[in-house]
Amino acid sequence: MANGSPVGPFYSYVDGYVRMSHDEEPYCRGGSHPDDLLDVMRKVGFGPMEGPDPDADEDEVKSLTRAKFALAHHVTGVRLTRRLLETAEFTCGLVTKRPAVSWPRV
Repeated sequence: MANGSPVGPFYSYVDGYVRMSHDEEPYCRGGSHPDDLLDVMRKVGFGPMEGPDPDADEDEVKSLTRAKFALAHHVTGVRLTRRLLETAEFTCGLVTKRPAVSWPRV
């Protein structure tokens, strides 16, 4: 998830491949096994899985945030608490140039 935001994509990778992903709405799933986590997603509080919910309000957005964290917990086994997120150290980098391609000399 990007910045713990309920708006945005969610990806579940296994061995470097996207097993399940969903875009801003959980009904827009992709990956090699897009429906494997449907039961878990419903259990942790995701809303309609067939189409957009035009009546979503602020409380439902908060509920979606909790559901995404619960799904991440299920997938990783790591409980993402406020304390863990506040005390975690992150390493970031910025690539400003593409490396030059070095062709093998024959």
